[in-house]
Amino acid sequence: MGGKAKVIKKATIPVSLPVSVVDKIEELRAKLGYRSRNDVIREAINRFIEEIEKSKVLYVRDLTLEQAKKEIIEYLKHREAAYVSEIAENLGINIELAFKAVKELEEERVIGE
Repeated sequence: MGGKAKVIKKATIPVSLPVSVVDKIEELRAKLGYRSRNDVIREAINRFIEEIEKSKVLYVRDLTLEQAKKEIIEYLKHREAAYVSEIAENLGINIELAFKAVKELEEERVIGE
């Protein structure tokens, strides 16, 4: 019935920190009930990694207004509707440029109702 315990390989990484940071870590350790400063540091690193993994990094291409308008028209041919932020994210268009392009396309009556 007893399963094997999972072995987690560990590495030691020497890190130099300002004394003021070490003092703050020690203060948090005591306040939060951690056994050691290492536990606080491990928890902080794990939370940082989780936060970064949840974050999106968007690549924004350098487009002219006319290029953006053409791509938006093509994008909308395959959809009933879309938020400008969605268009910008999916096409890699700067958000301000996307809003400007959509506004012009609406004024030109190329898109919209």
